[in-house]
Amino acid sequence: MHRTSLRSFGFLLFAASFAAAPFAGAQVTINLTTTQQTNCTAVTDAQGLSLVPGSTNLAATGVTLTGAGCGAAPSDFAAAISGVPSTIVAGTPFNVTWSAAAAATQCVFGGSTGLTNWPTGTVACTGAACAGSHPVNGVTVPAAGNYSMSVTCTNSTGYAQGGGTATAPQQPPQPANFALTPSANPATINIPFSVSWNVTGATSCTGTASLDGSSVNLPGWTDVTTTASPRTVTASVAGGYTLGMTCSNAQGSVSSAPLALTVTGDTGGCPAGRQTTADVCYSYGLGSSCAAGADVTQFTSIWGRNAAGGPMIAFPGYQEFAVFKNLDKTKYIAAKIDVPLTGLDPVMSGIITHGETYPGPALTVAISPTCGDFSPTTSICLTTGTTGGQIAGKWKLPTATQTNGCVITPGQSYYINIKATNPAQTSSDCSGNICKVTVQSNHTP
Repeated sequence: MHRTSLRSFGFLLFAASFAAAPFAGAQVTINLTTTQQTNCTAVTDAQGLSLVPGSTNLAATGVTLTGAGCGAAPSDFAAAISGVPSTIVAGTPFNVTWSAAAAATQCVFGGSTGLTNWPTGTVACTGAACAGSHPVNGVTVPAAGNYSMSVTCTNSTGYAQGGGTATAPQQPPQPANFALTPSANPATINIPFSVSWNVTGATSCTGTASLDGSSVNLPGWTDVTTTASPRTVTASVAGGYTLGMTCSNAQGSVSSAPLALTVTGDTGGCPAGRQTTADVCYSYGLGSSCAAGADVTQFTSIWGRNAAGGPMIAFPGYQEFAVFKNLDKTKYIAAKIDVPLTGLDPVMSGIITHGETYPGPALTVAISPTCGDFSPTTSICLTTGTTGGQIAGKWKLPTATQTNGCVITPGQSYYINIKATNPAQTSSDCSGNICKVTVQSNHTP
């Protein structure tokens, strides 16, 4: 039997015999011989006995003492915990109260580690300050699991311990309708920007975004599922966005409150006010062959097809008209052209016509390598104030025989920029700022 002299847990321990060598994480039984000359058995888990900070006394963290020799406490010596709920929610605060009798000279927090506002292993009080009730507010547990809380109080004759246990079952993430917070004023935000949130218990968070009412992909927001906050977001198009997020785990999901913001900064060369979607029709009846919410940032998705849902072909596209059923007079359309490097007839040229059916307001059309540019350096690339039936723009390849037209070079990108010349102009094709406008694309050969 190995015998050693130990400092007492509130009293002197003369000897101890170890029933088993302590393995990490194992339960160990320690037989103690005390001043009362009777047996005291300590059963300890992996946390075991530890010195109270600043003291030579031992703290009973995860320790159960049994036997008459463990110290005969006076009848008025007590410690207790009240208010520990049997079921708790990870991340949701709850309040408890611990109390000690006047005979206590020191009390120590015990139980599970990792709890907020419950510092297991530290001194809760010394001397006269221990007597009475002590509320502890805002205790939280970090995750689902079983948790214990205790307070162990000592004096020169012995110890008293009070405790409670609680279970935190797996819950859906919390809270519902959580807030999304941008890094800048949401009315005038530049890129890149960040968005933060606060949700507990989630294993994935999925972002959604819409631009001017239509769903879009937003790099850094809709293409990742990490729960880490914040996320850095980059918008390629200026305009009004609405962001949302859904955070989930195996038990369910919660959704955020929507976040509306306006991107006005540098978005890849496109200034603010770009209209990115519209209902585009390929029939003057406007009741059929209409592509609702079409992407009007690309030439191909406008004049690269001749029917809603039809196959798209690359520039120069079809010989086709398109009715913008809901062009916004206060914004502009910039339809990007990716001119193929090869495969075009070297004498090809084309025209953009302001259609007579549903002409809407007078239009300004510019062909430019820059998005939203209505002041091109070459005057032939700009047409202002066209009305129904007039040519709104001309283009040609560098080797085309046509004598005039805005030159576009194979292998490079350009924009057909379209806007109302005078947003205040009224038209029978308009309702407020929303107008029906016909624009036709033709090319030869």
